[in-house]
Amino acid sequence: MEHGSANEWMALTPWVMAAIFVATALAERPFAARAETATGLRRPATNLLLGILALLLAALVPVSLTAFAAWVGAAGHAPFALPPMPQAIAAIAALLLRSFSAYWAHRVSHRIGWLWRLHRVHHADTAIDATTGFRHHPVEQFVSFLFALPAIWLFALPPAAVAIAELVLIAAGIAEHANIRADGRGWRAAAWLFATPAVHLVHHSSRQAQTDSNYGSLFSVWDRLFGTWRDPATEPVERIGLGDAHDRDADRWQRQLLSPFVRDP
Repeated sequence: MEHGSANEWMALTPWVMAAIFVATALAERPFAARAETATGLRRPATNLLLGILALLLAALVPVSLTAFAAWVGAAGHAPFALPPMPQAIAAIAALLLRSFSAYWAHRVSHRIGWLWRLHRVHHADTAIDATTGFRHHPVEQFVSFLFALPAIWLFALPPAAVAIAELVLIAAGIAEHANIRADGRGWRAAAWLFATPAVHLVHHSSRQAQTDSNYGSLFSVWDRLFGTWRDPATEPVERIGLGDAHDRDADRWQRQLLSPFVRDP
């Protein structure tokens, strides 16, 4: 696989993000699972602005997962390099490995203090919808980046496969936050493998026992395997957000940017 094909996949990312966002946002009105608790434009504007700032910061850093994958492939020192295979198979392998690393990056971000301070910005949202998928502290993306490097190095994942995996995970990250009813029979069947909106809603509960569960992005199977699964059918979510003093600043983007670096109230 040529690195140029990876660039082509990466070029699709903003278009896919826009398409998924528009589709989920349009579905939220007729199929909403929860009544909006934070009305007005301030909350979604804050979420989208944080997402834009994260994208701008990523663009300023001359390092990417696909570039690292290209370097690993050229160096030829990967311990368990994958054999040549069709791009689709390589992309599936990359997606499984990348989602596995994302699960652990997410789980660790709930356990280590300074990582939680960054990730807390995402959880401070007092409602949940498609805009929540964009709401991350700009610095947090580099945590996920660091967790992704070992798998790329160990297996010499092809750059194009890495780009496809990132594209799918980004799309899933937006869709799984959608405020849509996902409790029908088909959705419940899908939840055995995938992190549906109902599955991920539990993770955004203000109850810590629920917040510290359902970490998987795209796949729910990692939660089932590693003991962090909570069934949305038996875990009603009463309140979204942190349930503490941080909620009052949830819609203030300047304070959200500074919050990981200042003393807690």
